Amino acid sequence: MKWYERDNVKKAVLLTGVTLAVYLFMRYVLPIVIPFLLGGLLAVLLHPIVEKVVKKTGRGRSMISMLIVTIVLAAVAAVCFFAGRAVCAQLAELAKNAESIESSIRDLWCDCCARVESGFGVQIGEAEQIFARMQSRVKSGFQSRTLPYLLKNSVVFAKLVFSAMGVALVSVISGMLILTDYPQISTALHKSEIGKLAVQVKHHAKEAGGTYLKAQIVILLVISLICVAGLFLTGNSYALLAGMGIGICDALPFIGTGTIFVPWMIIDIINGKYVVAAVYGLLYVICSFVRQLLEPRLIGARLGYPPIVVLMSIYIGIHVYGAGGVLLGPGSAFLIYELYTAGRMAMEK
Repeated sequence: MKWYERDNVKKAVLLTGVTLAVYLFMRYVLPIVIPFLLGGLLAVLLHPIVEKVVKKTGRGRSMISMLIVTIVLAAVAAVCFFAGRAVCAQLAELAKNAESIESSIRDLWCDCCARVESGFGVQIGEAEQIFARMQSRVKSGFQSRTLPYLLKNSVVFAKLVFSAMGVALVSVISGMLILTDYPQISTALHKSEIGKLAVQVKHHAKEAGGTYLKAQIVILLVISLICVAGLFLTGNSYALLAGMGIGICDALPFIGTGTIFVPWMIIDIINGKYVVAAVYGLLYVICSFVRQLLEPRLIGARLGYPPIVVLMSIYIGIHVYGAGGVLLGPGSAFLIYELYTAGRMAMEK
């Protein structure tokens, strides 16, 4: 038997070819076809509803599809509009109160320095002057680097916004068209070999990655609602903005709600606000308990991939694809595994 006829060599060549194909697809093909993939996802999600309405009403599938997509988009747009307006209002309020917030931070810094000096006998010096120098460095850095960068790339950001709007429009239109002919498209996919492979990959993605993503979105929403409600009850003027930010922090690996709540507790204890600090501690405990309760129930044993594999795929994806590697890394790893498994099974037949 020649060396290139050995099973290990064939498997290595197959894995290399699949990896290269997935990389080229993610890098060059995906940006072109992503509106149609999003449209297909929209059609898959709304197909059961369309099917039920068509059977009950007896109306044409095209009209029902357009109506349901319009209703869903209107509901999503309304939620985004009101939530976005509230967030923008709180951002404007935050900008308006920037000086008072800055003064509060300075007072806290000076108070902490005074406590360290009196408690440990360490001479820090003029705390207010130290804070003024740090403040000056931050402002000069913003004026000399951040602001010019934003102005220089404003055209790029505008292009990205218009590009995203175009992708959303094409995705909606393609989703309506796919929904209209969903039965015929589904039948054609199940008959072709490529379609069968795509259906198999979709099924496994739904069982593994889809389950994980759905669980994380549900947990993020629940924890964000808990944080928003808790901060609102404490009289926090930025409850919506801060609660959403804490929910996002909780969803990020190795960050969690404690990154926000623990420093807040310490600051409030220093300032003598023991009730507010206790509320923040209670919110931290509730959020941790909710995640520990919901995660096993929503994911269970259906993920099928060790957490270290997910972390490695994210890390490698960021190095290969940039910031988009947070999603493209795990997606690439999943596609490589599925296509390699399918190719190996075909070789063994």
